[in-house]
Amino acid sequence: MNFYDNAIEVHKAAEVLYDNEQYRMSVANACLAMELYLKSKLHLADKGENYAYSHDTINMYIQLAKRYKPDEDLLKLVKLGKKYFNESRYPHGDRAIYTKAFAQEFLDCVESIKSYIDDVCVANIDDLQNKFRK
Repeated sequence: MNFYDNAIEVHKAAEVLYDNEQYRMSVANACLAMELYLKSKLHLADKGENYAYSHDTINMYIQLAKRYKPDEDLLKLVKLGKKYFNESRYPHGDRAIYTKAFAQEFLDCVESIKSYIDDVCVANIDDLQNKFRK
């Protein structure tokens, strides 16, 4: 399974939903995109395989951040995505929180996570040799 390609598709869906004023579902897809982007590089983290088939985005990020130091701490963004992933799909309370501004915040979070994955979590020759020697 190619998590990165899936992340791109889900990220695009979040943007399309946002453009069509479907803010709650845009948030749900943005949260899923964050998870998929993180999963796409887990194979490079020391204990990443422990989280590859879970939804534990907090520990996914922690494992990646141990190996690839982010320019800024993204943990608060990951926690926000974890909190609203289920809440946006299965809202129990007031749906009025899913405004344009709120959904934009999540799209911005996805962009930050994607930038970290694309620009910081880059495999070097040792990573590739370790992966293919297993």
